[in-house]
Amino acid sequence: MKHRIVLTGGGTGGHIYPALSVHDELLRQTKDIDLLYIGAKDHMEERLAAERGIKFYGLDVSGLPRKASLSLIVWVAQMSRSMYECRKIFKDFAPTAVLGTGGYASAPALFAAKQLNIPFAVHEPDAYPGLVNKLFSRWANIVSLSMEGAKTRLPGVCEQVIVNGNPVGANFVNPLLHDAACQKLEIRTDLKTIIVTGGSQGARALNETLINALPQLLDSGKMQIIHQCGEKNLEEVKKRVDSRYLSSGQYIPRAYFEDLALAYVASDLAVCRAGAMTLAELSALGKPAVFIPYPHAAQNHQFHNAKYFESKGAARVIRQDELSVERFVATIKELVLPAKDSETLSSMQKAMASLGRPDAAKSLASQLIKLSSDQVC
Repeated sequence: MKHRIVLTGGGTGGHIYPALSVHDELLRQTKDIDLLYIGAKDHMEERLAAERGIKFYGLDVSGLPRKASLSLIVWVAQMSRSMYECRKIFKDFAPTAVLGTGGYASAPALFAAKQLNIPFAVHEPDAYPGLVNKLFSRWANIVSLSMEGAKTRLPGVCEQVIVNGNPVGANFVNPLLHDAACQKLEIRTDLKTIIVTGGSQGARALNETLINALPQLLDSGKMQIIHQCGEKNLEEVKKRVDSRYLSSGQYIPRAYFEDLALAYVASDLAVCRAGAMTLAELSALGKPAVFIPYPHAAQNHQFHNAKYFESKGAARVIRQDELSVERFVATIKELVLPAKDSETLSSMQKAMASLGRPDAAKSLASQLIKLSSDQVC
């Protein structure tokens, strides 16, 4: 009898990509397996599952409304119907284990697993756990954490708490060397390289600050900047940047990178948001960062993520409401153009690498297979 494992999670990439990485690792570890991804219908997880040929079931679910209103009644109805659907799916699919990676889309499947006594694991990608994982972690057979700091924020969890790290893709586990990455991107290998990114969609606050900071950063002639600004922002960014920086080759704007690992490896410092996947990818590569957390993230979890990494010496944090061109420039120059005897960036690299757990997907997949094995007969 095969392992039959359900993966569930959605809403943001931070919940979806770990599940996809575990999916790929499960297939590497055993061919005697059936996998099903349950997420929100017509959302990012459905598109990504389709691109990878993953069997997917979409639920009509949405996030919990923050205020009492008619939408709260609609949400309760959606959740009730989705829980019923998951129970029906589980009776047909007969899962031997379930993994929830967080987000509202994972709640119905985890609820069904609990009701039907199917063993399940939850994986928490952030330092500040989300509502769904906070609820279901107390009944889970395995609680997997990305960061040690999350443990104290999950009261009453099971004894099987494991700090696995956050699963990342194979390109972050076996990356190219620095010079090879630079050559592939067609950038210089002799300059300090900074990547500034607000994610694949870009971040207006980061874009705006960087555009105004370029003269102070590039006129020294000692650095180059890779800028992932988002597809909808690329043309506007190019129009606003002085043509001499565009023609110099020291400023490289891109809409997005299909292989972000390549850009990270080529860089000496990342300036970015502090989502769970970003932290996992940077730490897997040992790449120091200046984090500017997205201030409207649920429960301000990006700020908690960033501060945890800062407390370990791997990053600096600038709150968005404290962000200015002057502070932005000063922080970058301090780190990449230091005084002769400064080893700050090197120290941050070592600290970031010490937080990295590139085998997270492998570890979590092994734990799931072991959990599933008790049900396989």
